[in-house]
Amino acid sequence: MKRKITEVSVFEFFLCMFVILIHLLSEGVNVFPKWSVLSIVFYTVTRLTTFAVPAFIFTSALKLFYKFSERKFSYIPFLLDRIRKIYLPYIIMVIIYYVVYIYAFHIYEFNPVSLIKYILNGDLSAQFYFIVLIMQFYLLMPVWILLSKNKNKTFSLIVVIISIVCSVAVRMILSGADYTHKIFPSYLVFWVLGMYAGMYYNEFIRFLSRSRLMVYAGWLVFAILHCVTSYMEYGGVINNSLSAAFVIFFCLFSTFGFYQYAYGLTESLESRGKGFFISISGASYNIYLIHCLIITSAQEILTNVGVEDVMIRFIITAIATYALSIIICVLWATLHNNIKQSLARSSARRTRKKAARKRYL
Repeated sequence: MKRKITEVSVFEFFLCMFVILIHLLSEGVNVFPKWSVLSIVFYTVTRLTTFAVPAFIFTSALKLFYKFSERKFSYIPFLLDRIRKIYLPYIIMVIIYYVVYIYAFHIYEFNPVSLIKYILNGDLSAQFYFIVLIMQFYLLMPVWILLSKNKNKTFSLIVVIISIVCSVAVRMILSGADYTHKIFPSYLVFWVLGMYAGMYYNEFIRFLSRSRLMVYAGWLVFAILHCVTSYMEYGGVINNSLSAAFVIFFCLFSTFGFYQYAYGLTESLESRGKGFFISISGASYNIYLIHCLIITSAQEILTNVGVEDVMIRFIITAIATYALSIIICVLWATLHNNIKQSLARSSARRTRKKAARKRYL
């Protein structure tokens, strides 16, 4: 039996925090004058953390293929499980966001057709596109399973190269389209690499250990290229035709480099401290769904009470968002798990009692 890879939970804890940070920084990015120090700082930090969503794609594939490499895969049960755990909570949260936006913030007027479009397109809140995206990968699981059955290393290398070319090409060709980040080819390389990392996990960890300096050097080079050229594009100075390639390779090196860090951190924590990261990681999906509603609510309240200073708004909103989203979602996850365990124990007791009665009949 394979060991539980708790380093993934530690890694996803940081990714979750980065996603929240990206959305917290967005107001400052939009408000600060271009080329001001705060504008450059906020924009750069945003760019440096944008690997979080591609890394979530990577870990999603890694966890699945780490599990299914030793188990039989059944498509329909798998898909129903993904719909129950991923898509249904998403639909519920879209409805909640829509109701709040209508009746609390008066942003929209109720329209059932619009609501259905928001659910299908993931347009209602900034983070929802990820669910539309990841469900495409889940729907295509038979394709990934078929690819994974070929264990030839040359074949695997060809698949990885094709996925890199595909991801870069799609982003370059569709650079001006609103849906570029909602279609799976844009993130194909992260899923494919996650698939192979899960299938050959021990080899993947050894590769990260041997290639640590190369990964960190690659991260530094592409972080500079990505941040500098992105801000120059944002400032209207250049039009960088290679931005898609810079983004892909920056996210790849960031994912590998930070996973190496999370792996080392998990080893250093041993039995102490991992529980904190794991508990938050276990609630990370709910945190991902709810945090933008807290950000928007906090910003609306601050606007209504007359707080206009962007840095003060950022600090207050950050404290409120991290505290409330983590507390609410961890408590909910804990309560949900306790109820499930209680029901499982009750079911086991009933089964034992029935078995005992049959013995005495």
